[in-house]
Amino acid sequence: MSEDDNQVPSALVAVGVKALALRSETLIKRGLALAKSLQPGDADVHHDLALALLGEGDLDGAIEEYRTAIRLDPDYYHFHPELGRVLYYRKGDLDGAIAEYRTLTRLEPDDPAAHNDLGFALRDKGDLDASAAELRTARRLAPILAGNDYGLGFTYSYEGGLPESDLDAAIAECRKVIRLHPGFATAHNYLGIALQGKGDLKEAIAEYRTSIRLQPDAAQGHYNLGNALRDKQDEDLDGAIAEYRTAIRIEPDLANAHNDLGLALQRKGNLDGAIEEYCIAIRLQPGSATAHYNFGHVLHIGNTLYGKYDLDEAIKEYREALRLNPNLVDAHDNLGYALKQKGDLEGAIAEYREVARLNPKDDRAYFNLGVALGNKGDWDGAVAEYREAVRLNPNNDFAHYSLGFALEKKFDLRGALEEYRATYLLNPKNADFKQAYERLLQQVNQ
Repeated sequence: MSEDDNQVPSALVAVGVKALALRSETLIKRGLALAKSLQPGDADVHHDLALALLGEGDLDGAIEEYRTAIRLDPDYYHFHPELGRVLYYRKGDLDGAIAEYRTLTRLEPDDPAAHNDLGFALRDKGDLDASAAELRTARRLAPILAGNDYGLGFTYSYEGGLPESDLDAAIAECRKVIRLHPGFATAHNYLGIALQGKGDLKEAIAEYRTSIRLQPDAAQGHYNLGNALRDKQDEDLDGAIAEYRTAIRIEPDLANAHNDLGLALQRKGNLDGAIEEYCIAIRLQPGSATAHYNFGHVLHIGNTLYGKYDLDEAIKEYREALRLNPNLVDAHDNLGYALKQKGDLEGAIAEYREVARLNPKDDRAYFNLGVALGNKGDWDGAVAEYREAVRLNPNNDFAHYSLGFALEKKFDLRGALEEYRATYLLNPKNADFKQAYERLLQQVNQ
């Protein structure tokens, strides 16, 4: 018998693996690992092992096997969308997913699904122009797919703060689909998103409810309704929590629903419940900067108000959020406050400077920076930052008061008196402001 005769044909291994599927994912993985050792150059074996690893929750192992399969057979287009979906939905790696979808559109330029998947990934990345181009290509290739119209509408309405004309275009696209297909639940759902972007929460809620009535087992409709109920003027947190829980029951791996359920529970004062949901969101989507920030924030709140959680853990989560998204202003701001609480004034000052760089028109950034510099004893620096805060927002009474205090520390009593007077005029009912003004006025007049 030759050495080659000892090799088990991959087809027989595949049959054995399918039989093992009746028993357990672990046995599947062992069978495929054997096949991999026997046929290391067989892309299909690596692909099947990736699927088995996914079944056991080993995302990194699955991704490694997908990449091996692609290296062995780079032109087999089915591997790319599968890897893209794992990177997109399970790992939160948008750049990696976009790269796979782009490869797919290169291999299969006339595949509307490839352009559609790429369009939605670009949408979540925030590249709305490129997203719209891909979704339009998908619609051109398959005009019968009405879904591309609502997808295009969703692209227009995805991010808050878009020009009103873009939101109007989104609404028009969605309404066009609904006229042609009134029972199309997803179109109602995306019309709700566009209306919510316009600030019309009442109509948005009505569309979400229509979407749910037409398709009650669609997790996204319940999730979006939860967001709208949470954000309306007379917030309905209990209703929002109920919708988030329904979305999670339908789709337990919906990371955003766990994250936003955490936010709603946090607003209700249920910090332990919020922490539980944030931890699930991070497990499902470890690349989510928002989930890490929210987890850190609730730990920080609990530590500050109740001494309940570890401040070092909050700092760790803030830093992870910033590693994933260095431009997350709130994470810099709260990390600065946490470091100040720990006595790390240099670290706090560095974070507040970053807040001011990222958001130069926010007077609070300069105010916080002034406080940290004052705590360090740098009164010249504190005065400069307080002056900038007052310039940006002349009605910031605490900035005037703090500027007065810093000027008094520099023995500029008349400058300090001017700031205390401004503070008192802005808020005459504040006893501390009144006392500071009257005290220094008496001292200056002596």
